[in-house]
Amino acid sequence: MNINFKEELKTTLTNCEDPFRAIKDIQDENGIALTQIRPALPLLDLLEVKRLDFHLAVLDDMKDRLIKRIQELAQHDDKEQLETLLEKSFAVINLTHVTPIVMEIVKHMPKIPDKYVKYIIEHEQIYSRAPIELKRLIWTDNHTLFQKELQPIISQYLTNVEEQLLQCDHNYFLQLPKQRRQTSPTIQSLVHMIGTNIKLYDIVRTSLQKLFQRTKIVHYSSLRLLLLMAFHDLENNIVSKSDSIHIFVWTLDAALKERKLDLKKQREIEQFLDAHARDTDIINKHIPFVLADPNIVSILAKSCILLLHKQVDDEIPLPRSNKELQFLLKLLNMGLYAWDVLDGSMSYHDPIDSKLLTHYLPFLIRLIVENRLNTDTSSSSISKTLLPQIEFVQYMINNRLACQLFLRFIIETYHQKQFWLATQLIPYLNELVEYGSADKLFLHQFVYFIRQSVEQIHYIGILLDKFFVLQAQGHEFILYYGLILLKHILHKSNGTNLVSKYLYQSLKPTRDHSTFIHDKYHQLIRDYDECLRQIQTREQTQQQVSTDKQNSFSIFH
Repeated sequence: MNINFKEELKTTLTNCEDPFRAIKDIQDENGIALTQIRPALPLLDLLEVKRLDFHLAVLDDMKDRLIKRIQELAQHDDKEQLETLLEKSFAVINLTHVTPIVMEIVKHMPKIPDKYVKYIIEHEQIYSRAPIELKRLIWTDNHTLFQKELQPIISQYLTNVEEQLLQCDHNYFLQLPKQRRQTSPTIQSLVHMIGTNIKLYDIVRTSLQKLFQRTKIVHYSSLRLLLLMAFHDLENNIVSKSDSIHIFVWTLDAALKERKLDLKKQREIEQFLDAHARDTDIINKHIPFVLADPNIVSILAKSCILLLHKQVDDEIPLPRSNKELQFLLKLLNMGLYAWDVLDGSMSYHDPIDSKLLTHYLPFLIRLIVENRLNTDTSSSSISKTLLPQIEFVQYMINNRLACQLFLRFIIETYHQKQFWLATQLIPYLNELVEYGSADKLFLHQFVYFIRQSVEQIHYIGILLDKFFVLQAQGHEFILYYGLILLKHILHKSNGTNLVSKYLYQSLKPTRDHSTFIHDKYHQLIRDYDECLRQIQTREQTQQQVSTDKQNSFSIFH
């Protein structure tokens, strides 16, 4: 382009005899070389229009025209012309008005010379303005740079999920999966970054699995499932059908939408697993990672408990004779032990512990039957039917599947308003605080269903006494959700009496608790004080109305 740059201009102006003449020569030499423009320059000078402003305006117009021309060349697949343009324009890529032109050229080139790619990567201000098409080409050969772009997006996803789990006005697990995908900035960003580039999709998928294995954070599994189905929603078959478990995930996604895994979908999943039984990558790598998704775990656990209730209804007392239940248990077990499967210490083909089918599940069925026989709290105590506590608890501690089933069992007990049985089972939650009952994934659903199902605050008081109060000081999130329950009952009849019982003593945070918990606590105190003022005002109003009525009656007589 033969443009004189700063140092050359400085040298020219320093050494010239006539600076005004030198400036005019520079303008003539470096101005826009269009014969239509030259006659207008003296007139613009008289109108005091700066040459810079005029040239920038012309440059904007020329830039738009050139970009359109580049797009036409791309449509005609004129690679030679594009390469020539790139070579001439790249020297001034740092100029703000020229950068978009260079980016438009490289966007349409199938292969960019390494020297240009290297320069763009080394200059952050240029890289940040690169079109996504160029970035995809760069990321395909530069995985480290792609991982750097992924990290903050994935971290933001985890933050968003944690925030949702702390909100009990809605159930995170009841959101429709398609809605979750469409409203997630993370999913939309990843879909945009990947486009139709299968290699980038594989990098994301592999990264999520490695993060899961390293941190054991199950939300990485959720993100992997949501990402695949987001491409399915867009009918981006290039990416979605490149994933070997697309059909498997599609079936699970339908189950999440319907909030149950019916017999038809079970058969489809079973057929998929049978068809790929010898593919170790699918069976012992991709499948367990997806099944670890807490949404899938929730659906599978719920389906298992509902099948136990159905066995009681159908008078089929033996879980070991229920093939449908055993298949669901196998899937659930795979998700709960996903880390072990991925590490190679366990396999999909490993059988479920026989004691679960012959002792543990029959005991849960016995509880269901006992609850139906006991229609009120004055009936015989359920302690007569319980297994020895040490044996029962120890089995759940040593078996994740049994523990998960019990946690779901107690959620469903509250959801179905079986308060007599729920009250008897609450103490067992104290034995499982290190194995799931203190986890946000459980507490979020547990407290949500309690708030939805329990009308009598008496039962909430029992729950607070037997679990939340006992564990609040040692487990921050148990305290947090305990405060959520207090806020829930605050405006109910006699709710202030129950809140005052816990607020200033047993559910008061200590110095060891986070600022977040203290803020939640002080907000509850303010709500409590405001509620008391409203009650006092209401009582004073009622008392005044009553006094006025008495005075009116006395005057009348």
